[in-house]
Amino acid sequence: MTPVLDAIAGGLVVSCQAPLGHPLREPSVIARLAECAALGGAAAVRVNDPDDVRAVKAAVGLPVIALHKVRADDRDLITPRWDLAAALATAGADVIAVEATGRAELPVAAFVARIQAELGLPVMADVATFEQGAAAWSAGAELVASTLSGYTMDSPQQTEPDLDLVAALAAAGVRTVAEGRLATPDHVRTAFASGAYAVVVGTAVTDPVALTRGLAAATPAGLRVSR
Repeated sequence: MTPVLDAIAGGLVVSCQAPLGHPLREPSVIARLAECAALGGAAAVRVNDPDDVRAVKAAVGLPVIALHKVRADDRDLITPRWDLAAALATAGADVIAVEATGRAELPVAAFVARIQAELGLPVMADVATFEQGAAAWSAGAELVASTLSGYTMDSPQQTEPDLDLVAALAAAGVRTVAEGRLATPDHVRTAFASGAYAVVVGTAVTDPVALTRGLAAATPAGLRVSR
């Protein structure tokens, strides 16, 4: 067990990200979000792209789980190439999150082994199904996250967190991180009760656009627009 894994055990990881075109899409702003997460009691942060990783590392002392999203036809892929993983390590990442659904440039076992051997960093494998999670764990990934469940055709299409996947992986002895659509304290409690090693929450904490949109949709004006 590494100090980073010890640090996030039983804790909340806050995903501090903003896509292109979002008002918060600046590394300095992402760093401020990370500062807020630290003050609120987060155990770690999850950050996209080397520039944001550098900004966050300069602002907070929390472990940074780093990724680099690459847009594909259907969705964003999570650090699908070796050069992206290497750049995240250079930027100061403490953990590298990677695509573990079979769509990375390397098979998951080779990708995990190379990151561990050449970068000396633990790997979080982002998966959509139990089979992918079990394979990533067998390949040596230190963490397996349910991040992509609901975003692939071979996973349940649902609006709630896939805590069945979290429970199944945890029951199989996999160090499982619950991620994806967790938005409430009840979600967090239930995820840990299901066996999660840590829980990642993003939009519900760091995206005021999405939060405002959800609340505005419940107003009389918003209801009129939706009809």
